[in-house]
Amino acid sequence: MTSGIENTVLRNSLFAARAALRTPTRRPKDRLKPQPMRVERDGKTQIIHARWQDHWKVIHLPIFPVPAHIDRRAYSSGIESTSMDVFELEEKGEDVARRFGADKVLPPASRLEDFARFIAKMAYGYAVEKYGLNAFDEVYVLPAILGKSDDIGRWVGCSDRREFPVRDCNISVGFVILPEDELVVKIKMFPRFDGAEYIVVVGRVKALYRDWVHSRGERG
Repeated sequence: MTSGIENTVLRNSLFAARAALRTPTRRPKDRLKPQPMRVERDGKTQIIHARWQDHWKVIHLPIFPVPAHIDRRAYSSGIESTSMDVFELEEKGEDVARRFGADKVLPPASRLEDFARFIAKMAYGYAVEKYGLNAFDEVYVLPAILGKSDDIGRWVGCSDRREFPVRDCNISVGFVILPEDELVVKIKMFPRFDGAEYIVVVGRVKALYRDWVHSRGERG
């Protein structure tokens, strides 16, 4: 069920940019195949296929409010984007459009909820990798990851400040356990570009794990 999220984000939205950056992939042969790209001609959206070298190599990182669970604001469902970080790696979009005889090249069609669920899935994976499956009394974000609830904006959002340094890697990850024993995972994708930083309230950890973490002088 959640593999579709990865396909939407990694392949559909970030295919060409990840290929240009030589990020690891489980499907290297797919990078040899032409992939779809949305363009606009005469006011109509069209789908063309091109090698990654000819694609619009761009990274779109939506900026969200902080998770509703953190600032306790009124919240009903879904997630909204307040802005967007856009990083064009090589050619500008208008240059790519011109090469294909189009008026403009368009971002891949995607849902904000899918991107947020992808971030949540990564955060949960990193949390389990560090603490183990048995570390949690409750995993808040799991129903949203699995598509069983529509409350991803309660658990996923962006930090109101950028804390990770710029460095040449694919991802930066941090952990902090809040006073209520709630684990927050911080994620910065493509930190070389100093883009949006995401925070995920994963769940409530058991006191035993909280005490172990704090005994090591760590916040999370």
